Amino acid sequence: MEILRNMWRRKFRTFLTVFGIIIGIFAFTVMGSMALKLNKMIDGGKRYITGQITVSPKGSGAEALSGMTSGTLPVDILNKIAKVDGVKAVAAGISLMIEEPDPENGGASFSMGPLPSIMGVDSKSDFQNVNWTTMDMKEGAMIDRNTKDDEITIGYNIALDKKLKSGDAMKIRGRDFKVIGVIDKTMTGPDSYVMMQMGPARQLFVESNPFLKSLKEKSDQAATISASEMAKLSAETQGQLVQAKSFKMEDVSTSASVSWKDDYDSEVVAKNIKDELNKEVSVLSPVKMGEEIDKASAMINSIILGSAMLALIVGLFSIVNTMVMSISERTKEIGIKKAIGASNKSIALEYTLEAGVIGLVGGIIGGGLGLLVAAGLNSKMAEKGGEIFLISPSFLVGVLVFSFCIGIVAGFIPAMRAAKLKVVDAIREL
Repeated sequence: MEILRNMWRRKFRTFLTVFGIIIGIFAFTVMGSMALKLNKMIDGGKRYITGQITVSPKGSGAEALSGMTSGTLPVDILNKIAKVDGVKAVAAGISLMIEEPDPENGGASFSMGPLPSIMGVDSKSDFQNVNWTTMDMKEGAMIDRNTKDDEITIGYNIALDKKLKSGDAMKIRGRDFKVIGVIDKTMTGPDSYVMMQMGPARQLFVESNPFLKSLKEKSDQAATISASEMAKLSAETQGQLVQAKSFKMEDVSTSASVSWKDDYDSEVVAKNIKDELNKEVSVLSPVKMGEEIDKASAMINSIILGSAMLALIVGLFSIVNTMVMSISERTKEIGIKKAIGASNKSIALEYTLEAGVIGLVGGIIGGGLGLLVAAGLNSKMAEKGGEIFLISPSFLVGVLVFSFCIGIVAGFIPAMRAAKLKVVDAIREL
């Protein structure tokens, strides 16, 4: 009570000090909850990437992580991978965005995480990601090898955005599909995925690619031309049609996921694939990809939390300034307390706790405001599945403890100064 009375005696100065802490803790809460969301997403992506060896067309580079590559992996390449020493299973994959990029919007859109994407699933393969063996379902079922071509399983955010549930119809790139399941919230990639069989996924991919679409049309045309009609055509046209006839839909895969045998090391298997097919594919090993993801995560956290810490430092010095001024003004009071028997320890404790309470009050208000802003923005963006903050009870408790500790640290030196005041010097102020 005495601490609160001392704070109330200098209301305006206390208010300004608390306000400085409020700004710092507000920034720390908002930026920290954003960092938590990013880390949750990154951790989920890391678990997936490090649970398999990812193979993509040569030269696809970073695009291989999302599967949004321009090249394809022919089926004979996939068969070669399956025969590499240590490989357990290979699954072909197709990835493309659900909707074509809007040219008037620069062909891009903002998304806190992966863009809504179609994921072709090779359900006939025995491949299984080491770290993602199953996915919890909010409702319905995940597609499997018995699923029809017009049936899909959708992610949590897709269901939220499109207001869909199991049994509903969904039109994708002009084609009708039936939703048979909704994946439970994962806070990472699958929330924005539409899972479908490889057949329809390949068809949609070919239709979205002008070159492959033209090749497919020529292939269909070539299949209808008889040998006698072919002989009437020019040599150049015959050559083009023969080339078109070689086109096969099963050759269209944007990536491949590889699992390794139990008694093999993933890095060894990845190296074996590189050694045997180095000129034909790019290989991302689990360990190296995990290291790259960790580096990116550390950089993002440094930027976000570093910005918030600047605001906290301002608040910390505000407390130091207030406590120094308070001690200067209360020198007589300190002298009287010491004259009637107050120990150095009790004086130091009183002023340290006062600084801690200032920090805690600022933390409660700043943290509360930060929570309201984060929850409000999440609520507004929830319909699009674009929440950018992760609100964790343990994080909020940590914010309050942190704000109290900041006050304690800021008030320690001024409190020690108060404790060391000599009674005689303090009495002279009377």
